[in-house]
Amino acid sequence: MNTEPLGKLGLQEAEIKIYMALLKKGLSTATQISQYTALNRSHIYDKLDILLEKGLISFVIKNNVKYFKASDPEKILDYIKEIQTNIQDIIPDLNQIKNVSKPKTVVELYQGKEGMKTVLKDVIREGKNFSVFGEEGQFQETLPVYIHQFLRDVKHNQIKERLLSKEEKRGKLILTEENTEVRHLPDNFFSPVTMVVYGDKIAIFIWAEPQFVVLIKDDGVAKAFNSYFNVLWEIAK
Repeated sequence: MNTEPLGKLGLQEAEIKIYMALLKKGLSTATQISQYTALNRSHIYDKLDILLEKGLISFVIKNNVKYFKASDPEKILDYIKEIQTNIQDIIPDLNQIKNVSKPKTVVELYQGKEGMKTVLKDVIREGKNFSVFGEEGQFQETLPVYIHQFLRDVKHNQIKERLLSKEEKRGKLILTEENTEVRHLPDNFFSPVTMVVYGDKIAIFIWAEPQFVVLIKDDGVAKAFNSYFNVLWEIAK
């Protein structure tokens, strides 16, 4: 079983071992858990305290002996909701800190597939119509599963997309929705990158290995590129 998602919740390897052992074995003493996991008994008590605090395990006392057991796996969802609530409570404070010395132009670099997904999720979060220059099917090749979710989110949020692509790709672009309008230009208008303009941001997707995205946040730059895009849009077919 893949236990990596448990690690992403902040559980350390020893804590995951203990939790999984209790799921399999049921009520167990610290000594038994030590045997199941090959972890030092003194180390186990610290980890048990952490799991108890997170609500992922509980205990009962029989004949003055403490027995531990794993909570129902659904409890993990409660733990996630608690974390989410706690984070939501401090988001306003974090934004206030962020905005104290907010520069006019912000340039960020995101690497790999997860970085690309982060930027595409930001497009949805922005919730505004966006323009794409130079899409040739790279999104489908690089993010074959997530890109379908992205397009569903675009449609669900009633966001409109304008897409400029090479003439040779006419009729070959698979990933389009009813709220996507596609036009084409001769190949010499394009470079090896894909640019997405949304709100006051420009995302430049660079497909050569290692893949990464340059995200520029600047209202003036975004407006200038939108003006350039509009000129090309008028001459495209």
